[in-house]
Amino acid sequence: MKRIPVIFLRYIVFFIPAIILSVLVWNHYQDDLSDGKVTEYDVKGMFTFDEGKRVVSAVSKDQQLHFAMYDPQSGKRISEWTTESDSFNEMLPSIQGNNLLLALKNKDGKLLIEKLTPSGEKKELVQNNLRIPSFLKTNTYQWNGRLVFTGEMDGASAVIGELKNGQFHVHNLNELKLPARPVSIDVVMNSFRGQTPIPIFELALKNDQKAYVSGISNEKHQLGVYVSKNAEPFSLIEDKVEQQLEKTIGTSQNFAVAVESNYPKRARKVNAEGRLGEVVPTPKPIYQTFIYQLDEEEVLLAGSTAKDEAKGKLTGYIYNHRTNKVTSASKLLQSFSYESLQKEGLSFNKNVKSDWLYYSFDNQLTGAFETKSKKLKEFPLQKVISIENASPAHQTSVDTFTQYVMKGGPLILNWAIWILIPLLLFVLAIFLPPILRLVRRNKIKDSVTLEANIVSVKETGTYINEQPVVSMRLQFEYEGQRIEKTVKTVVSYTQIPQPGQRIVIHYDPKKKKAMLLKEGDFSQPSQPKFIKGAVLRKIESYGTVGRGTVLSLTFELDQKTYIIPMIQAAGFEFRTGEKADLVDINGQLKMAAYGHEVRNRSGKDVTLTGTIQRVKQYPIAIHEQKPIQLDVTVSNGDASITKTVSQFIPDHMQVAAGTQITIQTKKEELDREMGLMQEKQGSAKVTNVEFAGVIGNLPLAIIQVERNGMMYEVKQPIDPITSVLPGDELWVAYHDMTRQAAIVKYASI
Repeated sequence: MKRIPVIFLRYIVFFIPAIILSVLVWNHYQDDLSDGKVTEYDVKGMFTFDEGKRVVSAVSKDQQLHFAMYDPQSGKRISEWTTESDSFNEMLPSIQGNNLLLALKNKDGKLLIEKLTPSGEKKELVQNNLRIPSFLKTNTYQWNGRLVFTGEMDGASAVIGELKNGQFHVHNLNELKLPARPVSIDVVMNSFRGQTPIPIFELALKNDQKAYVSGISNEKHQLGVYVSKNAEPFSLIEDKVEQQLEKTIGTSQNFAVAVESNYPKRARKVNAEGRLGEVVPTPKPIYQTFIYQLDEEEVLLAGSTAKDEAKGKLTGYIYNHRTNKVTSASKLLQSFSYESLQKEGLSFNKNVKSDWLYYSFDNQLTGAFETKSKKLKEFPLQKVISIENASPAHQTSVDTFTQYVMKGGPLILNWAIWILIPLLLFVLAIFLPPILRLVRRNKIKDSVTLEANIVSVKETGTYINEQPVVSMRLQFEYEGQRIEKTVKTVVSYTQIPQPGQRIVIHYDPKKKKAMLLKEGDFSQPSQPKFIKGAVLRKIESYGTVGRGTVLSLTFELDQKTYIIPMIQAAGFEFRTGEKADLVDINGQLKMAAYGHEVRNRSGKDVTLTGTIQRVKQYPIAIHEQKPIQLDVTVSNGDASITKTVSQFIPDHMQVAAGTQITIQTKKEELDREMGLMQEKQGSAKVTNVEFAGVIGNLPLAIIQVERNGMMYEVKQPIDPITSVLPGDELWVAYHDMTRQAAIVKYASI
């Protein structure tokens, strides 16, 4: 009877950590609500339409774009949706009719156009897999309210997409009447900026001829076509090309206004011969002019009131080149500076015969301007942020707290554990002994018996049946590898183990765990294995590190399963059904080679010693291993190179700068890379990345880079955490004669 109060008090003690953790959880929940609020860095774009009665915001969250449409006056949300954009989050708006059309690139590099109505309805216009090979803005052009895209489709290396009158049209250039299929497409220099009356693209044909097509179509969605007989430069046949294309397109879409090239850069009319004529008649002179095409009839002229823009004020006019009428737009430009007119993120949209002009300036400003009344509805970034953060998702409630708890995390986990501990203790008192016996049988089932040396002994401060629990650091060897492990055990005060003693232990090489041997325990030794041709059966993702994805790969051979952790580089993809060579070194399973080309490559293997210069660890663990990124300096004779490599190490192990590690490679590959490092170096832009397989932990990449108009090929293993993507800037060593190059430094390091 006397023991009951003591036991009761012991359980009460467990509620003290629960109370403390509950306070911490609540404070962290409040911080999480604040952290979840939108900041200026999260907003990637803002767009206005429907006479300023609708605003659309695009916010980057969790590597996705979250869109919301709302009434800016009331702050009421009309609709919201999520779009998986590419990592650059590029967006180009177009107002056609009373709808907002947004052009984006998805994660697969394909064009995505969303049509949004004022009621909140959303429709995807692009039904074809039109791939954009470069940045969206690089391959997109504007002309009289239209958006024109260049890209590729299956079966066609040159495709023009045209967004006009609220509809998307695809022009497959393979279907044009050409003497040979087109293999590439390039815009004629400054064609979309008034260099030609209508925009023109130059096609390179398979038979080395050149053809020219209009960048826009006529009312029947037909493109104008001109085939150059002798592949003359455009400058020699410019008039012939323009005349032929205008026969199909007509002259209604001709560029009507251009800026003179000389000081003070006034806006002038373009005559029928394509030459600059008289100055556009504005009520007051406008200098250092920028021209924004709005529709088939109107342009926006923006510039300075003085010839020297530093001494003048910003002014602007909407000019209708068919009616010769001018409307003041100076109030529209009151929130801009002259410098902002030069930014690519500034866009204007207007429909023919509409009184409303819409504008968007990066993520800083959006608005609508009525040309008759000069009424301006402007929505700066902070107003959009305040509406976004007024969402119930950022307020204290049962729903938001439930969502917070479901996200988990160390604090939530500890809180849940300390809430459950008093309840579970009663259950564990009944089931713990049989559970422990079962666990021990499973632990020693695949273990081997070894002798270990006691390195240190420390008391933990815990007692069981008034006997101390000690922590012993053990050192032993298994298959030539020196291993250190810590085990805990209950000892008698009169028989505490001492450092230097040798004891017998169980060691499980698969789980990498050590246990003290007890009477009646038995184990069997294991042997190293070499596994060739294992088939990849299962791929599981454990999150991302840098640009790479942490995977668990399950291989199978002869009805046996092998699981290894791996980091998959961005752009590379492991595929089930493919084969790999694995190696089991001292019980640790690793990838040796993956992919047909890599597994069958020839050459002499060499092993080098490298010195670690930098270590970067990541807070993620898989199969009791964690990924780390290393900068390693490798020497070969008098030459040395520094390589960035990623690998997995046991999650309890620490690696420091100055540590030496071994790296295995082919002699021919090493000599090639060392030789290139003696050549010239400079920055280069990545245009294409392909992969041949995986060598060890590193994917073997074949990278095309461009430097000063010259193309070079990089073929070497790359770090999967950093990865290499088209558009990256790399520092490379290159050889002008062989056109080969090697990576010296990644863009993101």
